[in-house]
Amino acid sequence: MNTKKIIISTILVLLMLGCDNFLSVNPQGELTQEAFPTTAADALQSTNGVYATLRSWNYHSGGFPILEFMSDDAHKGSNPNDGAGTQGPYENFTFTPTQDGLDRWWAGLYQGIRRANVVIEKVPAIEMNANLKTRYLGEARFLRGLYYFDLVRAFGGVPLVTAEPAQGYCCRNL
Repeated sequence: MNTKKIIISTILVLLMLGCDNFLSVNPQGELTQEAFPTTAADALQSTNGVYATLRSWNYHSGGFPILEFMSDDAHKGSNPNDGAGTQGPYENFTFTPTQDGLDRWWAGLYQGIRRANVVIEKVPAIEMNANLKTRYLGEARFLRGLYYFDLVRAFGGVPLVTAEPAQGYCCRNL
């Protein structure tokens, strides 16, 4: 009976040691920080991702163009009560830190910054056309600067993130 327990225990220990590699394999079909971008096609795709932030609803309006309402460039139109609770405080400078829209806009800008940081950090190591590589890096740096320009214009001093977060660090919404 003791021999049977020893054999079963040994088999279980061997199985558990063998499962460590099995359990730590990244799922297939998902991009990870280690696996993207690694090719010239990935470099283009990741650079396009930096541009995609410009088309994001959270960036270009967050529901409404916050900075435009705070300037003389735009005014709330149509019915005076239409959107008065969300847009009016920005036009009148009576908004609060928890005002609807600020969180989405902030997250949209930092999402673009994160995407730019991926290009800036990962693309230099990719073997590809040198002119394209230089262009992609320049575009990513420019767009990251644009996103920071909007943040500083709206909030003043903001956290400066110039590197991709370490593996295992979770940045939901970034």
